[in-house]
Amino acid sequence: MKKLPFLLCFVLLLCSCSESDEVNEYNDWPDRNAHYLDSIATLARNGVDGWTMYKAYTLGDEYDDLSGPRKYYVYAKSLEQGEGTYSPLYKDSVRVHYTGHLIPTATYPQGYNFDRSFNGTTLNEDIDVPTLMTPSALVTGFSTALMHMVQGDRWQVVIPPYLGYGTGGSGSIPANSVLIFDIKLARVYRYGIDTDTSWH
Repeated sequence: MKKLPFLLCFVLLLCSCSESDEVNEYNDWPDRNAHYLDSIATLARNGVDGWTMYKAYTLGDEYDDLSGPRKYYVYAKSLEQGEGTYSPLYKDSVRVHYTGHLIPTATYPQGYNFDRSFNGTTLNEDIDVPTLMTPSALVTGFSTALMHMVQGDRWQVVIPPYLGYGTGGSGSIPANSVLIFDIKLARVYRYGIDTDTSWH
């Protein structure tokens, strides 16, 4: 009978240890990201659910028929149609509202938010000033998307690791991560022409 309390304590200890073990959000991370990218690429290649695809601007004339490996393309879905007619070029400047997420995980069902252009959790276009940037200073996938948008467009954009931070990752972004952005192109400033880039 004296062994019973000891046995009970041992079982409780085992249970508490298993419950406190942290879930590894990044188990099989490369494979999970590859699977996620495959699912979006399939939708885009078949023109399903509003998804489309754009070849990375760095590829030049390669794969003009959009038949190349999925890692060479940015996948986009229009959320709001802009009123602009001009798409920014490589050296132009832009003002952008954006949020950046990783793929969904157990702890972050909407995907871990690694960056955003505004304070707080929700964009307020009346008071939040869009970030000033230039396509030439961004990862290839983000630049490619911007150079196909017009002022006022808002897109959901999925960027393969190859066109993002690749096998090295960056800060809180693990290696081999698909990047998921919500991007609103608020304004375009043409290089050498629109010299006042202030927000007003």
